[in-house]
This record gives sequence, C-alpha cells and structure tokens, in this order.
Amino acid sequence: MRVQSLTLLSLLLLAALVLSVEAEKERKKRHGSKASTDKLHAPGKPQMEPRSQPSKHLTKGKFVTQDHANCRWAVTEQEEGIALKVECTRQDNKFSCFFTGNPTSCFESNQKNVYWKQIGRNLRSQKIICGDSKSVLKTRVCRKKFPESNLKLVNSTLIRNQKSSQKLMKPSTEEQSEVEKTTLSSPAKTQTTATNYSKCVEDPDLVNQRKIALDYCGESWSFFCNFFISMIQGSSC
Repeated sequence: MRVQSLTLLSLLLLAALVLSVEAEKERKKRHGSKASTDKLHAPGKPQMEPRSQPSKHLTKGKFVTQDHANCRWAVTEQEEGIALKVECTRQDNKFSCFFTGNPTSCFESNQKNVYWKQIGRNLRSQKIICGDSKSVLKTRVCRKKFPESNLKLVNSTLIRNQKSSQKLMKPSTEEQSEVEKTTLSSPAKTQTTATNYSKCVEDPDLVNQRKIALDYCGESWSFFCNFFISMIQGSSC
C-alpha cells in the first residue's frame, strides 16, 4: 500500500512538472507575439509598404506603311513625358526611330485610348516612316489645347544611314578644288597654244621659206623642201 502511494505521488509530481514547463512555453510565446505586434504598430516608425512592380510599356501596336514596311511600336515612360519607339523591316532592311512628347496634360482631360488610337492612325498614314526629320505625330483631341502632346521625331537610324551615303558620294573639298583648278587652267593653255600657232603662221621668215620651197620644188615636194630649208636657216617656231 505504501509503495502504491509513493508511485502515485511520483506520477503526480511528474505531471505537475510537465504542466509547469508547458505553461512557461505558452507564456513566452504569447509575450513574443505581443512584442512583435507592438513593434509593427509603434509610433514614429513607418510601416512596410508593398513593393511597386516595375513600369511596363504603356501601349504598343503594329502597322504596315504605304511603302509596305512592317512596323511595330511601343511606348515607355521617361522622366518628362513619354518615348515612342518604332521598329520597321522593309525587305531585308531594318531601321528604327524615336518620337518624344508629353501628353500628360492631355490625358487629364481626355481618354488615353482615344489619344493612342489617333497616334496609331497617324503612324500608318506616314509616307516615309522614320525618313523625315521634321515628322510630327499629332492628334485631334490634344494638338490645339496641348501642343506639348505632339510627338516629334528625335532620332532615326534611317536618316543617319542616308546622310552617311551622301557623304560617301560627295567629293571632298580637296578633290573639288583640284577639279576647279584643272577646269580653269585648261582654257588658258588652249588659248596660249592657239596664240603661238597664229604667230608662227604669220612669221615672215616662215612665209618666205614656204614660198621658196614652192617655187623650186613644186607643190608635191614643197613640204620636204620647206623642212630642209627650216633645218638650215632655223626658225623661231
């Protein structure tokens, strides 16, 4: 009987110890959870905000030009306004260009969809896409009240390539000056030669030599006789 009492007492003490340990763990757990909550809502400390997603293309589209170039365009935000990039392929030739503007004020008074539809229509109607440095994309909804919303061409690989070809075909300044010198000197040389020839024809000595050769040698041999007479007597020409 005594042994049973001791055994029961031991079990009760063990159970009490286990319950005490579990209660302490639960208390610490609750205390830690409350401290974390107080830290999150503590005054003077900004709460964590969700991260914003990276900016994406505002809008984009595809079109075919009047000269059968397949193009696509996409718009991205800039520090001030937007940039519209156009990439085209015509046969095996690829080119691109950028238009920039600031339609923010226009968007506050009008629908964005209407603006971009009119921009896309304007792109399709371009006669030489990316080929005119003065090209401007305008819309009916914004061009009068918000001229800054017009998108102007600022860069084009097609225009750069055309300028490079023109430079290769155009002669350099040195080559052009050489051509001008040659052109100016040629008439002077021709005029000098003609003047000398006329002087030689009218020279009295030559006239007398030709007359003697014609009298003594006849018309058929006058050339040879005149040649020998010139060798003997000499001539200024």
